[in-house]
Amino acid sequence: MKITRTGTPPEPRLPSSLRLGELPDVLLGHAEALVERLLARAPTYETVGWEKALDDLAARFGNVAEVLEEPALLEVEERTRRLLADIRHEDPYVPHWAADSVMARCCYLACRLIEPEVVVETGVAYGVSSAFILKALEENRRGTLYSVDLPPLRREADRSWGVTVPDELRRRWRLHWGSSARILPRLLREIPMVDLFVHDSLHTHRNMRREFDTVWPRLRNGGLLLADDVERNHAFGQLRQKDPALWRVIEDREESPLHGKAAPVVFGIAMK
Repeated sequence: MKITRTGTPPEPRLPSSLRLGELPDVLLGHAEALVERLLARAPTYETVGWEKALDDLAARFGNVAEVLEEPALLEVEERTRRLLADIRHEDPYVPHWAADSVMARCCYLACRLIEPEVVVETGVAYGVSSAFILKALEENRRGTLYSVDLPPLRREADRSWGVTVPDELRRRWRLHWGSSARILPRLLREIPMVDLFVHDSLHTHRNMRREFDTVWPRLRNGGLLLADDVERNHAFGQLRQKDPALWRVIEDREESPLHGKAAPVVFGIAMK
């Protein structure tokens, strides 16, 4: 089965032969992840279910239930589910790299609730969270998504990078190729204050802590930070030292997965 694109790249891509300079970043990331799996002790977080998290958000923003019933959200879910089913037999990514359905819905919800002008995410892969964010921005009729990603150094990785984002949503999308350690500080100097930040790149303590520390001073008051897979290390817990207005770790299970079987999900929400 051949991969069918829903959109074309939003900007020119580098040929794979020109990405060899990124090899040290990739190898360092793999090494850090391996060391943490072998040696680091996982944190013990107090968690809440998805429904309780929605209650917390509704207490601050009000219209959570209405947003989750929007036709635009149902549309992007079904389109993403169909595409991931079509490409599951031919792609260079590990399937679980795609954002889960709960995290993706949270991205859409956050964008609709705070109506951001500037959204920054790290980690793209298939572009699942990107598609949900961009759909919400289109519904808002405002805002730009800046995505930072270092795709895997594998043959034909370009073909699946951001593949779930359709052409009609890409006018609000700006992709930056490279590790967040290299790209994020420069990007934040070039754009206005951040309204929403989404971490879904390398889930090591060093990388997550670096991203949070880099973004937090540039996150506006009332802005949101979402982080996937926070259970892997203590970085998200250390955000509490910055006295966030809201801090929650959500632990639940998918009911309608975008791909594969229903799986447990863990991610974090913090409000400045």
